[in-house]
Amino acid sequence: MRYFFSTENLSLLAADGEVNRKRIAEREGFEIGRLTCAEQVHGNGVFVVKEEHIGRGALDIESRIPQCDALVTDIKGVCLMILTADCVPVLLFDPKRVVVAAIHAGWKGTAQKIAKKTIETMRDTYGCEAKDMEAYIGPAICGSCFEVGEEVVDAIGMRYVSGRSKIGKPLLDLKFANTMQLIDIGLELEKIKVSGECTYHDGLHSWRREKSMNRIGSGIWL
Repeated sequence: MRYFFSTENLSLLAADGEVNRKRIAEREGFEIGRLTCAEQVHGNGVFVVKEEHIGRGALDIESRIPQCDALVTDIKGVCLMILTADCVPVLLFDPKRVVVAAIHAGWKGTAQKIAKKTIETMRDTYGCEAKDMEAYIGPAICGSCFEVGEEVVDAIGMRYVSGRSKIGKPLLDLKFANTMQLIDIGLELEKIKVSGECTYHDGLHSWRREKSMNRIGSGIWL
């Protein structure tokens, strides 16, 4: 298994996205034609990638796998990639069943427990067990920067509120929320690696800071 979290833009909606995708494929060692991407609609849809789906969304947005925010496969050499710019990228690997997953977890997906649903899909499709899995949580907006409305807290729960902003609005820690959801379903804490980088204050691609179409890419493959 190999994985990456990019710092360059990998969105095809920005001018350098295609060039950067080809560059990272060459650098990381996977075939660009086997890169597979989801539409990402801020839901909790999980899609199992089969042979006929390989390469969808690699170099065009029209062929992305629609209406889903997580991809799962057991096919070797298929890089599953999701795009984020403050949302949480979660990559999963089951070394026992040899299965990988890539998850886009924004606040809406987190509220709908997309990480839990992805693991349930891996279990139902391939016989995976959460206790065997490794998780890699990439750069995302941190709990000191993600100011949200009360409706977001109502959807996710007070458990993940890290404090209040200077104007009294809740601060939500999405990386902590996804970490705890992984633990709740059975992952072991020592098998979860969490990036300390904040997209907002560490100068990475951040929708809140940039309001641009630039996106971090996070990929995993066997």
